[in-house]
Amino acid sequence: MRPKIEICFWGVRGSIATHLTENSHYGGHTSCISICYKKHWFVCDAGTGIRLLGQKLAQKKVPVTILLSHLHWDHLFGLPFFKPLYEKNRKIMIVGPSTKTFPFRKTLRQIVRSPYFPVTPQYWSSKMRLLGVGEKRLKIGRIVVEAKWVRHTDKALGFQFYFPNGKRIIYVADHNLKASDKQFAKWIRNADVLIHDAQFDKKEYAKKWDWGHSCFETVVEVALNSKIKKLVLFHHDPNASDKILDKRLKFCNKKIRRAKSKLKCCLAKEGFKILI
Repeated sequence: MRPKIEICFWGVRGSIATHLTENSHYGGHTSCISICYKKHWFVCDAGTGIRLLGQKLAQKKVPVTILLSHLHWDHLFGLPFFKPLYEKNRKIMIVGPSTKTFPFRKTLRQIVRSPYFPVTPQYWSSKMRLLGVGEKRLKIGRIVVEAKWVRHTDKALGFQFYFPNGKRIIYVADHNLKASDKQFAKWIRNADVLIHDAQFDKKEYAKKWDWGHSCFETVVEVALNSKIKKLVLFHHDPNASDKILDKRLKFCNKKIRRAKSKLKCCLAKEGFKILI
């Protein structure tokens, strides 16, 4: 029997955390998911949700790879609260976007320092490695992680995971997806799971088209055309209540039925797990 891949959602919101009662069903922490295959643990983004993940991983003495899509606050808030960073024998690699203007190692150290935050990386006692990347393939054990630039207000990466069991998972947190983007559609084609930014609806997107996020209607359209097997709408707007999100999911499933597609669509929810 082939080993299963476990995807778990620890933070699903975009922009800023929200913990109003009306948002409680889907959750209010900012972006963080974990992907586990055998003893390999990957963490995509370090929003406020990463703190609870860190408490779980503190009980497991395994190496961890953290993949930061970009360095906006909502994707980085939780990093200093990630408990494994302070464990001496823990192996941790932190991967993030790097350019000539903003080299990753230097930029990260500038963000996590006084007077912005008192606990700097010098206090992270784990066996830590910082790796800045652009569009690149990384091999971690038998797993390949492919980084790709996506359209956002600042340089941001999407990540595609290729597993030994033949499964493909794609994580794209902040992306202004265009239905006409053939290159991106080709990159995601036939993926087993696509986790994608779906912060706005079309009405909101018309006002905020330059904010670097997608409207959920476009995401489901592209997923249908790209023959995605499972779509997880992610990075929910902090103002989107549970009722609003439920309506979005209902719209998507109606569109999928009309297309007579086998696509499975769901909304990212804190504590939600996917096994493939």
